[in-house]
Amino acid sequence: MAVGNFNIDIVLYTKSVPQAGTTVIARELQIRPGGAALNYSITVAQYGHTAYLVAKASTHEIVKGVFEEVKQYGVRLDYVKFIEGSPGVVLIIVDKNGERTMIKHPGVNEQLSPSDLNSDLLREAQIIHIASVKPEIAMEISEIASRKGVLVSLDPGGYMSEWGVEEFLKTLRDVHILYINEQDLCTHLRNMSLDKIFKYGLSILVVKRGKKGAVVLTQGSCYSGYAEPIKRPIDTTGAGDAFDALFNAKYLESKDLGLALVHGLAAGALKTGFRGSFMPWNPKLYALQLEKVIVKHSSCSEVIFCTGN
Repeated sequence: MAVGNFNIDIVLYTKSVPQAGTTVIARELQIRPGGAALNYSITVAQYGHTAYLVAKASTHEIVKGVFEEVKQYGVRLDYVKFIEGSPGVVLIIVDKNGERTMIKHPGVNEQLSPSDLNSDLLREAQIIHIASVKPEIAMEISEIASRKGVLVSLDPGGYMSEWGVEEFLKTLRDVHILYINEQDLCTHLRNMSLDKIFKYGLSILVVKRGKKGAVVLTQGSCYSGYAEPIKRPIDTTGAGDAFDALFNAKYLESKDLGLALVHGLAAGALKTGFRGSFMPWNPKLYALQLEKVIVKHSSCSEVIFCTGN
């Protein structure tokens, strides 16, 4: 189960990102479903697990059309609630190297509430993934799920800058897996030792490093890895969501962190080779991408973040 945003992504593919006061010509336009929780859910469903999305969505006509499109991917949308208000919209500019720049308008996504969680659904869930939601909502949802004995994974996404450090650390008592990108780690938790982060109750810390791969840390073990994309990267949108989805799915299946990292890295790398907020599932391509992943078990003392390299 994923809790988070149901967005409309308006995507422009350009040679470069325009500077202030300039104009560039977009080579392609896409209007498509998006949002971290939705991207995650679609990837999980295409992989073969049952995926429920808990979200708020606007009654705007453009959202209704996209909602019908999402149904074909197998995501269970029973708990998406439609309300009046502006839709969540993300304007994405993707340059010739596949890197994206985003402007987000949360819209009705910010009306998501812990009361939107269904108690029957919580009882059935193996894991609840909280993706890019406001800190106060993430705190309450993670506490509710943890009390029910459900594993919780959290990816704060673009809301990381809105967390206070102490409230963020206190939330970790209810979080099993934390996903954070290296830039956010170094910006917001730079002066925080890993020992202190784990002291609050977190079990698994996953640091995503973009092209450099990712690192998985526990209190006594570390895995680091890298994936060489088998397709030329053309759109990095949703790569982190694909990573989270396959890491969680494989971790639930195996409880093997090294194997989970292999699959997370493969999913993230393969996603960059497709235009879209999520990739079309292709088992053969995915199997080929898995062969291009290198993961090693190492000492935590060998892992260095925030070097600027």
